[in-house]
Parts: sequence; C-alpha cells; structure tokens
Amino acid sequence: MAKALEENLVRLFSSNRLNSYKYNSNDSASIVLERYLYNIEVSKSLYPLLSILEISLRNRINEAIEDVIMQDWLLKEINQQNILLSNEHNKLLEAKQKLINKGHKNICKDDLIAELSLGFWIHLCTKKYKTMLWHKQGFFRIVFADYPNFSEFDKLSKVFPILQFMLKLRNRIFHHEIIINHPYGIYNCYTDLRKLLSYISQDSLQYLDRVCDFKEVIAKQKPQ
Repeated sequence: MAKALEENLVRLFSSNRLNSYKYNSNDSASIVLERYLYNIEVSKSLYPLLSILEISLRNRINEAIEDVIMQDWLLKEINQQNILLSNEHNKLLEAKQKLINKGHKNICKDDLIAELSLGFWIHLCTKKYKTMLWHKQGFFRIVFADYPNFSEFDKLSKVFPILQFMLKLRNRIFHHEIIINHPYGIYNCYTDLRKLLSYISQDSLQYLDRVCDFKEVIAKQKPQ
C-alpha cells in the first residue's frame, strides 16, 4: 500500500481508533490497516449467527411467557406491571414510545418484540427472574428446546454466561470495535455462540450453515 494512501486512511479512521489494532509500538501503519480490514471481515462473518441467535432467543422467551405465564403479556404489561421488574418495565415503556414516535398507531406485540433490545431479553434470563419465569414448569424447555440434558440442575447458570458473552461481543461488533484479539479467542467465541444456538434450535443451526462463512474467513491468511 502506498505511503500516501496509508497516511490518508490513518487520518480518515483516526489514530485513536487504530491504536487498538497495534499489538506493539513497532507495528507499522500498513499492518494496522490490514488488521482493521480483517476485523471487518470477521465481524461481518459473525453477523448471520448473531442475527439468528438474537431473533430466535427473543421469540422463544416471548413464546414461553405466553404459553406458561400470560397471553399477550407485553401489551398487558404496559398497563399493569405483573412480570417485569422496574428496569425492564421502563425499557418496555420506552420501546412503546419509540414506536409511537415512528408513527405506529396500533402497536402490536410483534412490534414490541422487535423494538426491545437484546439486553432486555437477556436480562429476563438473570437470576432475579428465576422465580417468576424460569422455575415455572416447562419454561426452560420452551426457550432452549434442544438443550442436551433437561435433568441437569440449574441449567440457566450454564446458559447465562454465554448469553452475557453474546451481548458483549454483539455490542463490540455493532460499535465497530476490535474483536480479532479477543482474549478468549475468536474461534472459541464462534463455537460458544453455535452451542447456544444449538440449545435453542438445531434447525436454526442447520439454516445458519447455509450462509455462514466464518470458518472460511478465519482460514484465510491473517495479518500478523
């Protein structure tokens, strides 16, 4: 890459952002820019997995609450707080207001499900919701229908760390931050996210494999 082009790109992307791609002080602008581009490729290759995971998770949690606790719970929860704690209830009210601001006149539950953030749904998987949700008979089985061992004690504690990890990695990708130097190893990240999706639905995992090119991207020559 020509020196002038490198300098222009460094100015464009900002030295501050590119500093996280410097593994040591002697790294050249050329190698840093190659890592930046590679990070974009890897992030892009993880998007299908994260997208299918997020949609599958939120729909399964909603399905479980509808089947086990209350039909049309999101719409009812807006007017009377029965299930959600204050933080999540406020997020629901904010989601309703955002939909109104977007011009939605007749808000339905599907609108709310899509508007609520991934963080909202993952917070429903914390221990503070165990009694209200996860200890109800059949609830875990609806959400994680293909979990390998339903007789296992405290299954949620096995799943929740991956959910937290998923949220953090997803946020890093969506905020265009570096992931290729993840301390856990980016391939291990991918493996754990696949495991999580396999707990929700083996069918979704097979569907993902039609489009996911993560392994091909990782197999390419990496910038040193």
